Amino acid sequence: MKELKVFLADDSEPIRQQLERALSLIDGCKLVGTASGGNDAIELIRSLQPDVVVLDISMSHREGIRVLREIRKEVPVAQIIIFTADPSVVLQEVCLEAGADFYLHKTQIQDLIDILSVQLGESTP
Repeated sequence: MKELKVFLADDSEPIRQQLERALSLIDGCKLVGTASGGNDAIELIRSLQPDVVVLDISMSHREGIRVLREIRKEVPVAQIIIFTADPSVVLQEVCLEAGADFYLHKTQIQDLIDILSVQLGESTP
């Protein structure tokens, strides 16, 4: 079975917990690390080399767009999913131009599950 290594970066503990529960529903999806701040996220992503990074825009120490740009340069194989509470179309365009593969609102957890399931070559649970 294929394994998909996922990393979560979000400053909200309840959101990280909710995403961890959602990921646990997907066979083959393995959470390899989490971070609440941008600096920690960059360091951990460098060392863990995940297949997918789920990244919030608003984080302490370094905001998500800067993190996005840095990891896009350094970890080019990673798929980056922006998962944010900000529905701004302008911000969505900025993130996609900076290298994000997807831009999801935090209410779109099912869409996140669907994207990861497709990466694993499976249907949604």
